[in-house]
Amino acid sequence: MSFFPECSSVWQPSSFAKRFLRKAAGFFRFCFCLIGVIFTIAVFTKLYLSIKSGNPVVYPENTVLRLSLTEDLPEDRPTGVIDSVTFGSRPTLADVITGLHRAAQDPHISSLIAYMPYTGIGLTQVQEIREAVKAFRAAGKKTFFYTPSFGELGGGMSLYYLAAAFDEIRMQPSGELGLAGISIETPYFKKALQKLGITPSFQSRYEYKSGADTFNAGKMSEPERQNMTQILNNLLNVIAADIGADRNIDPAEMKKILTAGPYFADQALALKLIDKIEYADVLENEFKEKNGGKFPEIVDLFDYTVETEPEIKPETPVIAYIPAVGIIQSGESFFGGSSYRSVLGSDTFSSLLREAADDEDVKAIVVRLDSPGGGYTPSDTIRREIEYVRKSSKKPIICSMGSTAASGGYFVSLGCDKVLADPSTLTGSIGVYGGKFVFKDLLDKLDITVSSITIGKNAGLSSFANDFTPEQSRFFNQSLDRIYQDFTKKVAERRNLSAEETDKVARGRVFTGDQAVKNGLIDQTGGIFASFETAAEEAGLKAPFHIVEFPTRTSRLEMLIGLLNSDMAVWFRKSILSGGLFPSAKTRWNRLIKGDFRLFFTRLNAF
Repeated sequence: MSFFPECSSVWQPSSFAKRFLRKAAGFFRFCFCLIGVIFTIAVFTKLYLSIKSGNPVVYPENTVLRLSLTEDLPEDRPTGVIDSVTFGSRPTLADVITGLHRAAQDPHISSLIAYMPYTGIGLTQVQEIREAVKAFRAAGKKTFFYTPSFGELGGGMSLYYLAAAFDEIRMQPSGELGLAGISIETPYFKKALQKLGITPSFQSRYEYKSGADTFNAGKMSEPERQNMTQILNNLLNVIAADIGADRNIDPAEMKKILTAGPYFADQALALKLIDKIEYADVLENEFKEKNGGKFPEIVDLFDYTVETEPEIKPETPVIAYIPAVGIIQSGESFFGGSSYRSVLGSDTFSSLLREAADDEDVKAIVVRLDSPGGGYTPSDTIRREIEYVRKSSKKPIICSMGSTAASGGYFVSLGCDKVLADPSTLTGSIGVYGGKFVFKDLLDKLDITVSSITIGKNAGLSSFANDFTPEQSRFFNQSLDRIYQDFTKKVAERRNLSAEETDKVARGRVFTGDQAVKNGLIDQTGGIFASFETAAEEAGLKAPFHIVEFPTRTSRLEMLIGLLNSDMAVWFRKSILSGGLFPSAKTRWNRLIKGDFRLFFTRLNAF
């Protein structure tokens, strides 16, 4: 007798359903085969083209470069096929800088047009690109900047700061010049967390180390307010001086203009902040007329950078360029698109550094550091690795700081021969903080009990259910003191500072790159290209010098091969060989096309 009488008979499909399923199965088989054929052709075509094309592309005379920066510019690029599919193959800041410097020396490139309705890049990257645009102009080539509007109701500072480096600025009549000063806003969640029953339990060294204050405090502390005010004033002074020099306006007057906006297009023209008010088609027609009634060859800067990359022959002296981006942790690196979403793994970085040092063609190394910090131990590991490789290989290692190189990021830079930063780089933050969130009150509200067994007086240090005991708190504070003392000692030794001088720049203070030079924390201001020049000088290389990025840029095919050879892929292949990918797939498929749907009800014993 059946356990499920209502299922005692099996539904049999009609002959029409069987024919339909057979045709559907055939259609899907055809589609899969077609996709496989297309993929194979694409792979071999790509392989053939990559082998055939070895020489850089040469563009026709009077070619115009086009620049548009409406998305973030990452400092590094994805190296795995999964990351590449997730994030795409976006150009990096280094691509922009090297492309503009190469174009400056290219006799076939006549001018540069930037069209940007907005930009997603920050002040530090703006300063880097400004210097590259000026190098392009210094070669006797014209630059034009066009935008419909510099922000709406403010928010146009970065975009206008970039535009000011160009020969000519044009804006749409209906646009605005959103110069309204600069500001920061910091939310504080302590009271909200306490209402939820979550208690922040953090400690810091010392008063300027405000990383945990957003959870641990109810408002901005006076030391943090003082520090941030100094930073904003310094940034504003630097921007006013740069734009004032670009537009031939006194820096003091320029500072007033930057904080008194926003401005309408006609007001911006009257203040000589822009050159013309007109629509984009007017500029297009001007270029057309200059080129005999037809549009000149226009090439995107990113395409130009890739297609004109010089072929480097074996035994050619090169400078290795290693991006070091993300929150510092032990283990492997992870690409996330920015320094706050990526992970800078000590194992990955050490491997790349040693690979570059072991390469006989590499004569110097530039580490592009963009990191807000992270774990103390992995930061010290990377610092020591740089120091060891620098001394053992006898190759100069130059640090180029990006938007942020603070706390553990600054600690890492101590291992390098020389340190450069952009004027608006945020660095320093010599200090430490740590702690945990305690969920005891929230657990009580939810009637959740936590039972624990601890053997050892400090076994519950990381417990989320209970705050630190007095003894645990003493140990935790001793740990913070030990880290702070080691950090400041290494800073004093590396930067040749006394104890008093070190204390003056430590205690968690944050500096701009401009301030860091004056306080002896870094060697000079300058961007990526200035770091290349410094590395070449230290290694005795003459211009033009060649740059090789580590890890070397890989194609999608190479990424796919790497994925297929990964540890997980090897395990997966072994599993397939031993038991098959889907051991009963063929049997189930044959049953399905015959109209037998029992495979969906394998737990019904009546079947």
